[in-house]
Amino acid sequence: MDGNQQVLPLAFAVVDEGTYPSWKWFLQQLSRHVIRGRRGMCLISDRHGGLIKAVREGPDFVSPHGVHRYCLRHVCSNFNSTIKNVVLKDLCWQAGSKYQLRKFNRIMEEIKKHDVKAFAYLDQINKEKWTASHDGGWRCSILTTNMS
Repeated sequence: MDGNQQVLPLAFAVVDEGTYPSWKWFLQQLSRHVIRGRRGMCLISDRHGGLIKAVREGPDFVSPHGVHRYCLRHVCSNFNSTIKNVVLKDLCWQAGSKYQLRKFNRIMEEIKKHDVKAFAYLDQINKEKWTASHDGGWRCSILTTNMS
């Protein structure tokens, strides 16, 4: 993110497909050429299975070196694909973007009152990964990838 809150791509790759081996290779290159031993890095991405596996295996985005967080826009979009309710999608965004735990909890209770399955869907996602209230300050107020 630059000073104007715009995404500044540091690296990109053209690969055959977005598979675990491709993500693993990309993260290794990112580590070697961009991160270069720096600590405190926060990666914000979607929840692609291959990417999540590659992140878990690499040291740069695993605590205490750094963290991996989920793009809130992607979480809400995936939530809506399953739940198919725009009101609940909006509440998902509200829950994920609240910095105060009591406000997060209040909105989650509202979701639960509307639809227990919707609540269960969100509740099974690690809250540190998608909510500002549980993030610990790693995101620096950045909730999305901004390029998605």
